[in-house]
Amino acid sequence: MSVPSPTDDALVEGFARVVAVEGVVAWLEPEATTSCSGCSASSACGSPGGIGTVASRIEARRFSLPNDQGYVVGERVVIGVREQALVKASLTAYAIPLLCMLVAAVVAQWRFGRDEITLAASLIGLVMGFSVARVSANYLRARGGTTLRFVRRADEDASSQRVSTKIQRIERCKNT
Repeated sequence: MSVPSPTDDALVEGFARVVAVEGVVAWLEPEATTSCSGCSASSACGSPGGIGTVASRIEARRFSLPNDQGYVVGERVVIGVREQALVKASLTAYAIPLLCMLVAAVVAQWRFGRDEITLAASLIGLVMGFSVARVSANYLRARGGTTLRFVRRADEDASSQRVSTKIQRIERCKNT
């Protein structure tokens, strides 16, 4: 009998806000974290604090979840994605194109020994790597490997913190 690893179901969590509910589908937008405003890529990802942010970029970050929890527009929820899926998606997006580019450059340099040909081969390898990454990402998506999951309502976090704070105060009062 195999014992599951504690990281098998580990989730990377984040906050999202419900922006629309259409029958059985709820549309959510991820909330920017405090580090987003200081990130050098914030203008490209659609972060509200980024320079050059446009509404279409923010809308492009929207994602859907089944409305099986009875979401309400404006509600904050905690969503999660499996750590393993996040690693696979990162490797797909970054490692595959980079590896294809480097292999093409090394082969071109070894075979031809000319910088112009090596540069052209690097660019061709990069484009091919992006194509392979797109196919791989579609495969991951089709298998459901990168599916976001509802974890809990964010308000539940706040209310449980208020309850635990009240309990701590009561215990302090009892001890004095």
